[in-house]
Amino acid sequence: GTEGLVRGRRVLNTGAPITVPVGRATLGRIMNVLGEPIDERGEIKTDHYLPIHRDAPALVDLATGQEILATGIKVVDLL
Repeated sequence: GTEGLVRGRRVLNTGAPITVPVGRATLGRIMNVLGEPIDERGEIKTDHYLPIHRDAPALVDLATGQEILATGIKVVDLL
């Protein structure tokens, strides 16, 4: 984390990008901008991490299915 980071403090550049956990283990979880869980449900158990700065997937690689997503909010579901 960045706790204790203040102006003038010595730091070490690891050369590694900031990464966050991804995949099924992150569904329903709340994380800060560094990918650390802040929902008091413990650590996120995954081996799959991706950098926060990377190219977007190609348009042909994205799912384009047409399915109804019911939110349970009547005003939204009627749109």
